[in-house]
Amino acid sequence: MKEPDYLQSSLKFSVVIPLFNEEENLKVLYTRLTRVMGSLGEPYEIIFVDDGSTDGSFQILRDLNQKNNNVKVIRFTRNFGQHPAIMAGFHASMGEIIITLDADLQNPPEEIPKLLDKLDEGYEVVFGMFQRRKHSAFRRAGSSFAKWALGRILPVEATGLSGFRALRAYTVAQLKLLNERSKFIDGLLCWMGYKVGKVEVAHEERHSGKTKYTPFKLLSLWLDMVVSFTHLPLKVAIFSGLCLGVVGLALALFYFVRYFLYGFSVPGFATIVILLTFFSGVQLFALGILGEYIGRMNKEVKKKPEYIIRDKM
Repeated sequence: MKEPDYLQSSLKFSVVIPLFNEEENLKVLYTRLTRVMGSLGEPYEIIFVDDGSTDGSFQILRDLNQKNNNVKVIRFTRNFGQHPAIMAGFHASMGEIIITLDADLQNPPEEIPKLLDKLDEGYEVVFGMFQRRKHSAFRRAGSSFAKWALGRILPVEATGLSGFRALRAYTVAQLKLLNERSKFIDGLLCWMGYKVGKVEVAHEERHSGKTKYTPFKLLSLWLDMVVSFTHLPLKVAIFSGLCLGVVGLALALFYFVRYFLYGFSVPGFATIVILLTFFSGVQLFALGILGEYIGRMNKEVKKKPEYIIRDKM
């Protein structure tokens, strides 16, 4: 049996950085990150995964690759998403310890030693827990809701999960064996049962550019999280349908008795329209939930790759 890549390599650290249109941040990130990694006194590699950037990001990455042999670059054919980009970096990593962080410098590279110190306490996965988030109010609210929901789905406490992580290579090796096409990496790492640690780290303002997390992308991430780990939405839909069925039957009996015993007529057209609209909305919502599960089953059956690589250097 072939040994895992990290057992055949002399590298201690692999730093995986997914990015999309971050040309204004890459040179500053590279300077700060190489300074930190060099200070650790261990061999390392930096893996940039260009998730289909349309600006000058790839040209900068190519220059960094030619300048420094420690820098590896993976370029996708188009934008496949942050989690597929991280998985591509995991597949290319050779280090005993893998570190992930964003390219916008909101995860300060100078905080990496804190993750590593916590990992040395016997943990297998360590998340950077931000002291004070510098995201927008919308993004903070969305993250809080996602973690609240995740804490009720997974068998671990979900507060503090983030994209600023340090993992041992064997946890990544097991993660790569999972065949799910829509991966929610934080959830899977917790679900696998490894010892998870958290440490407080600083969180900075985005260095340049705009966030790539639109409301639609956040909604997609939430759906990935919920649908991947629970059938709760289907149970909610069933329960809602039963409750509304009972309410509808009770209203029908109420108006039937009212009409035949007291002679009162059924309420006007507007009331009926409102009731029909409400019940139809609930039905469509339930169908949408069911369709989301069926769509993901269809995606799994097709077995399309998570991403397609255009260049690798």
